[in-house]
Amino acid sequence: MQKIASDKVIAVIVTHNRLPLLQKTVAAIYRQTRKPDLIIAINNASDDGTREWLASCSDIMTITQPNVGGAGGFCTGMQTACAQDAAWIWCMDDDVAPADNCLENLLADGRFPIRTPMRNTPDGGLHLGTDTIRFNFSNPFAGLWAETLALRHIEHKNIMLEGPTFEGPLIRRDVIETIGLPDKGFFIFADDSDFFIRAGRAGFQSELIVSAILRRMLPFSMQKTAEWKRYYEMRNIVTLDRRYGSPAVRLFRPVFYMIKLLIASESGNERREIIKGFLHGFQGRLGRLQQ
Repeated sequence: MQKIASDKVIAVIVTHNRLPLLQKTVAAIYRQTRKPDLIIAINNASDDGTREWLASCSDIMTITQPNVGGAGGFCTGMQTACAQDAAWIWCMDDDVAPADNCLENLLADGRFPIRTPMRNTPDGGLHLGTDTIRFNFSNPFAGLWAETLALRHIEHKNIMLEGPTFEGPLIRRDVIETIGLPDKGFFIFADDSDFFIRAGRAGFQSELIVSAILRRMLPFSMQKTAEWKRYYEMRNIVTLDRRYGSPAVRLFRPVFYMIKLLIASESGNERREIIKGFLHGFQGRLGRLQQ
């Protein structure tokens, strides 16, 4: 078996039709005080000039594939990074910009095999509420996200997580070798939750490194999800409950989620997407929905 360099870091960026943001992400990686040994860009069928621009970057390995969503992008990216003998894989979307010392601090200040940066909002504030401290798969009458990152958790020390996101985590190679790749069937939404739930159940702990900063370049809002994305949101939450929940959670909680989303919906199209996602989640149907 070939010996893997213990410190070889490969950055994986997944992109789709956001060239101006991608260029800022790449520029931020170039500025790292500890540069990755290789950058791999997974181009999900962009048609906005991304392919041509990446072709001009001789130091970036580019893979162009059909649009298989973030889930399929990270699946391809991690698989390729492992084939390139990575010891660590640094994953991110095309809309984030790591601070200059982000990778250096992830490597130096972490103890566990999954290390995620502290994310800032576009205006420099703390991005809270999406990294999961603790999931709930036992109580059907409470939500999936039992506790998410809040200001009270941050005391200038690293924070243990059960559910990071694919926005900047540094993942040790043996995690992937043990639990497998991200499930590309999720397409978008909750593919990171599924991956890190599997990692945690296999004994790999995740921590947020408060000294490692990564800035989101776009604002985040769960309340403004596009109608077509409601399908994936509903289906993939149901999938998580059906995979990991107690019998009561598997049976009852998806119904409560569907009712909650239907009440908040604003159009007939949105309601149809929610109901379809609910049904497909119960049926175990994953993949990109063919319109």
